[in-house]
Amino acid sequence: MEKVLLPEKIIDEGLQLLKGKAEVVILNDITEQAIINEVHDAFAIILRSRAKITRKIIEAAPRLKVISRTGAGYDNIDVEAATQHGVMVCNLPGINSLPVAEHTIALMLALMKQLPKMDSYVRNKQWYKRNELIAEEVAGKTVGIVGFGKIGREVLVRCKALGMNILAYDPYIDKQQFNGDSIRFCDSLDEIFSKADVVTLHVPNIPETRGMVTKQLIYLMKPTAYIINTSRGEVIDQDALVEALKERRIAGAALDVFHKEPLESDDPLLELDNVILTPHVAALTKESGVKMAVEAVKQVIDCLEGRIPKYIVNRRELNLE
Repeated sequence: MEKVLLPEKIIDEGLQLLKGKAEVVILNDITEQAIINEVHDAFAIILRSRAKITRKIIEAAPRLKVISRTGAGYDNIDVEAATQHGVMVCNLPGINSLPVAEHTIALMLALMKQLPKMDSYVRNKQWYKRNELIAEEVAGKTVGIVGFGKIGREVLVRCKALGMNILAYDPYIDKQQFNGDSIRFCDSLDEIFSKADVVTLHVPNIPETRGMVTKQLIYLMKPTAYIINTSRGEVIDQDALVEALKERRIAGAALDVFHKEPLESDDPLLELDNVILTPHVAALTKESGVKMAVEAVKQVIDCLEGRIPKYIVNRRELNLE
């Protein structure tokens, strides 16, 4: 029976599918060395988001055939090393689009309705502060969606339902397919950052997007504007964002992702009252947890039973087309 290695435990619905099909080994330690100690005879790795599969791990696993991610992102896998060793890297594109879009909208409403402050007013017996009129109406505001893949399009649907004006930026898509969809595509990030009341980021963590949101872009934003990031922390110059928030150059931010996760106890973001922070949880709902685990396991079972999985990141490089 082949060995399937899990650096982190997945939910039981996924584990049940492997019963009788593989020997399952679940680690209590996600460090590189701990994985190397167990990977030498592994056929497959099922990977969540915290552990990283490095070149050293792949080189220590001569029997490894597949690494299956429980989500769409795969920036915690050395895909080049996997390809060089004939290892399939599988992901689940689009599986988290709905929960991430919903989380984005929740953060946007929390920012504009000032929900954290409202909650603190009640708890601190400051009922009178309701008359400050700091909450805003969302209808009629302009949202700038940066990255118009599956998540960006789900955000679009919800923003339209809220009566918002839509700007979008994505140099990689065919804009003609959205004719008549009440969207205006911007030619530059400068345009979208300077015009939007809310900028929301939905881009992958690739060389072209790392550090994409620069200090210059942040400082182009209106002083009344907000920025939301549910994509990857690396796409924003986090130091510049902190500076802008401290100086009240923008109204606020909501972040689900960060340069370093989890945040250090002395991270300056924790001291700011105009930022909402969530622990990289946008994709994690009760429903999506089951779906991600089950679908990631199914791709491994395909390999165990001699079938080609549906979603292979390095399909072309491995000549599996």
